[in-house]
This record gives sequence, structure tokens and C-alpha cells, in this order.
Amino acid sequence: MRILKLMVVTALLSACAMPQTNVRSGSSQPGLVVKGAPADATLFVDGLPMGSAVQFNGKPNILTVLQGVHKVEVRSGPSVLFSEKVFFSDGETHTVSVVSGAYK
Repeated sequence: MRILKLMVVTALLSACAMPQTNVRSGSSQPGLVVKGAPADATLFVDGLPMGSAVQFNGKPNILTVLQGVHKVEVRSGPSVLFSEKVFFSDGETHTVSVVSGAYK
């Protein structure tokens, strides 16, 4: 009788195990690369500072952004070196080129 009870309890406990499911998206997040920025430049996305623009040169760092339209700016102190509204789609990496001494 004890063996039967033990078998029933074991069967009930094993039936309670939840299945494991992994969900993966077919596409990757969009990214942003900044080329040609001076060492003291800061990257802004939608008015928020993301850090030094030089660190997002694509070797190896790329700034991951959400899909949609974003205002991208590169500033050096109070000067705006680059400003553009960019649409980012899934899996796309957009490269911003900062031309020294010129505003784009």
C-alpha cells in the first residue's frame, strides 16, 4: 500500500512540472554609430545624454535604440556639431558622420 501511495504522489508531482518555453524575436534592435566626433563631444538622443560620442564608434560599441524616429545630436559644450531626426527600423544600424567644423 505504501508503495502505491508513493507511486501516486510521485506521478502527481511530476505532472505539476511546467513546460519551458523560449521566445526569440526574429529581428534585432536598431543601432547608432557615430563617426568623426571630437573627443569632448557628447551624444544626445531625444534630448537625453548618452555619453561620450567617441565611445559609440562601432568598434565595438554601438548604441542600441528603440525602433522609431529619434532626434540625434552631437554636441561639444554649447555647440551643436550634428543634429538630425532619424528613423530607426529593426536590425538597422545608422551611422552618423560628424564633419569637423561643419554643422549638418
